[in-house]
Amino acid sequence: MVVTTPVRAADRQVTVVLDWFLNADHASLLAAQYSGAFTRHGLDVRLIAPADPGSPARLVAAGQADMAVSYQTQLGMLADQSIPLMRVGTLIDTPLNVLIASDTIHTIADLKGRTVGISMPGVDDAALDAMLHSTGLGLADVHQVNVNFQLEQAIISHAVDAVIGAVRTYELIDLQQKGVRVSAFFPEEHGVPMSDELVLLVGRDHVREAWIRAFMDALAEGTNTLINHPDTILAQAIHDHPELDTPLNHAAWQATLSRLCKQPALLNIPRYRAFAAFLHAHGMMTRDIALEQYAVDPFSLDPAP
Repeated sequence: MVVTTPVRAADRQVTVVLDWFLNADHASLLAAQYSGAFTRHGLDVRLIAPADPGSPARLVAAGQADMAVSYQTQLGMLADQSIPLMRVGTLIDTPLNVLIASDTIHTIADLKGRTVGISMPGVDDAALDAMLHSTGLGLADVHQVNVNFQLEQAIISHAVDAVIGAVRTYELIDLQQKGVRVSAFFPEEHGVPMSDELVLLVGRDHVREAWIRAFMDALAEGTNTLINHPDTILAQAIHDHPELDTPLNHAAWQATLSRLCKQPALLNIPRYRAFAAFLHAHGMMTRDIALEQYAVDPFSLDPAP
């Protein structure tokens, strides 16, 4: 049974803008709520799904939210654009990106002359370029089209031969459940450095505030509760969000558990530096920026006075 604490007046309200609609990727946040961890740490946390998936980081930078769920793959590019944000935590510490292709594609090399749909120009281009180069090809060997977030539809309708930017714990599972025969290729197995999938960003000027460390402590507690009681947390999530009660979300929930970050504040410095070097090599970062300017373990900082 999940242990909860009575709701009390919180010391700090925290608005968190999610990266997408509520889904299994946000299970640790839900667990921290349902287990009472946020409340025990004096936080009243509000989770908000964005109207525009491209807006969460910029909303935080503009002071319209306290924290955003975003992507490590986007973090260096945000820093390159001088957007004053800092990574202070991680939700999912393995890549989830996947290149999904029709079942006539058996190897990356089979993409030569084919059409590939992308959803996020920039990072998707860099990942695709690295994957193609791992087999001696390049971007000039494929036709790219922007399908925005209509990745599944593009594959199902045969508008493209492959898509990159899909999530292996969501679109890939959905296609398989629908009986669509596809091939899957994982970027980190084809020349793309390892990265954290989902990270938590705050405004740079707020990075030393005490609520951030309280949030990370609560998130770690919630993640542990989720690992111990995944079905109970899912049942509570479905009670509050009935749209989660689908075969896809049940499968996604189970597939995500092993990918949860158990030490959310901890910063993997070598991984972040390696990914920044990858972005530089592919023109996604145009200048050298010290890692501590855009990513930090909040427990390594002196608290604000």
